[in-house]
Amino acid sequence: MKCCKLLSDYKVLMPFLILLNLVGNSAWLFLHPTLLSVILVILLSALFTIIEVLLFRIIPTTMLKAVYTVVMIVLHNVIGIVDYFLLYHFKSVIDTNVLSTVLLTNDGEASEFATTYITLPTIAVFLLVTILLNVFIYKIALYVSKLRYTLWTIRIAAILSIVFLVGNATLFMLFNISVNAQTPMHQAFFRVGREYVLFKQSIHIDEIMQVGQNVKAVSTLGEPLKMVVIIGESHSVYHTSLYGYEKLTYPLLTEREKNGELFVMQQAASAHDVTSPTMWSIFSLDSMGHGTNTMPLFPMVFKAAGYRTFMYDNEFLKNNMLHVMTNADLSDFMYDQRNTNYYDYDGDMVEDLPLTDDSLAMYIVHLAGHHFDYSKRYPESFAKFKYSDYHTSHPDDKKEIIATYDNACLYNDFVIDAVIKKFEDDNAVVVYLADHGEEIYDLSSFLGHMSSKTSPDPSYQLRVPLLVWLSASFRDHHPDIVDKLNSRRDMHIKTDDISHFLIDISSIETDYLHKNRSFISSEYKGWKDFKELISTDGIYTEEGTNMRGFM
Repeated sequence: MKCCKLLSDYKVLMPFLILLNLVGNSAWLFLHPTLLSVILVILLSALFTIIEVLLFRIIPTTMLKAVYTVVMIVLHNVIGIVDYFLLYHFKSVIDTNVLSTVLLTNDGEASEFATTYITLPTIAVFLLVTILLNVFIYKIALYVSKLRYTLWTIRIAAILSIVFLVGNATLFMLFNISVNAQTPMHQAFFRVGREYVLFKQSIHIDEIMQVGQNVKAVSTLGEPLKMVVIIGESHSVYHTSLYGYEKLTYPLLTEREKNGELFVMQQAASAHDVTSPTMWSIFSLDSMGHGTNTMPLFPMVFKAAGYRTFMYDNEFLKNNMLHVMTNADLSDFMYDQRNTNYYDYDGDMVEDLPLTDDSLAMYIVHLAGHHFDYSKRYPESFAKFKYSDYHTSHPDDKKEIIATYDNACLYNDFVIDAVIKKFEDDNAVVVYLADHGEEIYDLSSFLGHMSSKTSPDPSYQLRVPLLVWLSASFRDHHPDIVDKLNSRRDMHIKTDDISHFLIDISSIETDYLHKNRSFISSEYKGWKDFKELISTDGIYTEEGTNMRGFM
């Protein structure tokens, strides 16, 4: 019963699993036979084996250890068989295309595929090879287990794997090298998981586009309108003079507020503290992540209502990624025009915004804004604030970072004002909001976002600026909206609801508009009365958890 050692002795299990990992993961090498891929396969095989063995060792009972071992071996073998089967017949491994073909095919196609490729001789050959391979690997593992290798081998493998991961992540962050993006592909379990997630995302995009194709909307405004939505990045209200910050970081917009043309919503909050999910939250008409695939994105509604649509983005360009800001199919469906290149500064992008003669037009402008490295977000002429302007206990290097952030704010003020100037003579509405906030050593030594749940005050990362500018023409034609905005300045607003406000203020009629989610409606409750919205606003989602932390 030597095989029982495999189920009870990690000294046998470890070499067995590392060899099984190497054999399975090497399927990728047939498609990408490079030295880098070989290194990645070896190191990730070692790392994954260490994780598997550590899990084995912390399992409390022998019976559970045995079940765990059998499950892991079966999974390795099943994925390996499928990968090598695909390699043999289609020069491929398990990826998004394979998953979509298998999971979306109908019964007839599946039957034809099975009768063509999965024959009894094929099954017999693959099973025989698999059994012989496992027996051979086990024999090697049994021999290796008797050698005095264990502790130092484990330590060396662990050190190499950790060094690789840290080094790879560092290269990616500092130099934007794409090695990191391909790393999961070199470990079979990671690859299958990643590809399954991508497959689900592609289905999600397809479902949203299906919804978008059936959107019915009509503009009842009876006049031309330019609707402009500016989305900022990492914008802290605590460094914004419009919200009481001691330094005048937004002088141009401050003047516009004094003139009665800019309305500053004081209590707006984002559903997330990172960009990607926030964008879904802002664009989708769903509620707090519930039913995203059953609701359109707000540009779809504007386009259905006859608007010419523009997207100018200085952080994401159109590509084949499966995200609301980048997906090419989704983008082509929603926008008539978008930029194809990045700009050194947001102001350069604003200069390129095309003006259209269309009576109805919607512009979405996504800025690089205050994204770190802050010093790269503005031209030298905006370097007004210096570290010496800050009389805090922070060391000079942190004061310098605070100064660069405030300079980025000063430039952001210029950029937003430049957008407004383009539409001053039109009947226009410009809405500015940020994806999330930012901590700039305000509470502790922390810089950035993504940690609102553990922050002493999550409002620094979740509270965001929300500004509404109305042109003179729009104010003259809609004094009721001016009154509503003035009365809503201190209302607690979720940016998850912003899409409904945009449709409402544009006087677009559609079945997808819910007035109780537009903050100029008397029905709007915001998040101040969140307990009343538990059943409809996704309070149990991650977004809801973040929002609860900000109450």
